[in-house]
Amino acid sequence: MTQITVGDIEIDYEIQGSGAPLLMIMGLSFSRRDWGKKFIELLARNYQLVLFDNRDAGLTSQSPRLYSIVDMADDAAGLLEALNIPKAHVFGISMGGAIAQQFALKYPDKLDKLILGCTMAGGNCSQMGDISGVMNGNLLDLLFTPTFIQNHRQELTEFLAETTPLHSRGAALQRQLQAFASHDTCHTLSNIQATTLIITGDKDIAIPRSNSDVLAAKIPNVKLEIIADAAHGFSFSHLDITADLIHLFLQ
Repeated sequence: MTQITVGDIEIDYEIQGSGAPLLMIMGLSFSRRDWGKKFIELLARNYQLVLFDNRDAGLTSQSPRLYSIVDMADDAAGLLEALNIPKAHVFGISMGGAIAQQFALKYPDKLDKLILGCTMAGGNCSQMGDISGVMNGNLLDLLFTPTFIQNHRQELTEFLAETTPLHSRGAALQRQLQAFASHDTCHTLSNIQATTLIITGDKDIAIPRSNSDVLAAKIPNVKLEIIADAAHGFSFSHLDITADLIHLFLQ
């Protein structure tokens, strides 16, 4: 466990690999371990990965106050500053993609290229799907297609046994939900200066693919990639495809 003070919290983080810095921002409730070891190993072959737990998740301290997605972008920027990393690529997934959007808007000088995974602009130009699995613990159906679950049940059971204890709960989860609900970049996406890659799955029930279409229509310098037969957890179920898309984009 490695922690560093950023603002009013202690951020738990780790660095893996070498190469150009790539800041990885995880989604609602989850910790950095939810990226999965195999996916991280693939990316770490080419990049210096900066992995961390958001406030109110994993081993990062719980927030002493309510906050916004912009505040969480401040956490990410503060972590880079504390680590003496002046500029990085940023990959945010789900709520982490919302954080990455706000990072791109507020800290363009700290951002090289931007990757947004299965995320949304929020506000009145987007539509949230079914995220009830976060609350009721039915994470398999939230993250994966029925076919993938059937073919990988043992692996997924072991993965969730390892990662679920680090997920947000109670008041911490409610604060994250409140922050995500207030996210709205509908009218500011055109201000994103970074070259952007959007990745999503065509079977995502949590944040449906249509939300990525909105992002792709509003961000100026953007490429959209749709992974077939993939759901919200595409970076786990389709890790090779995802890693290849990221590497081709960042080269």
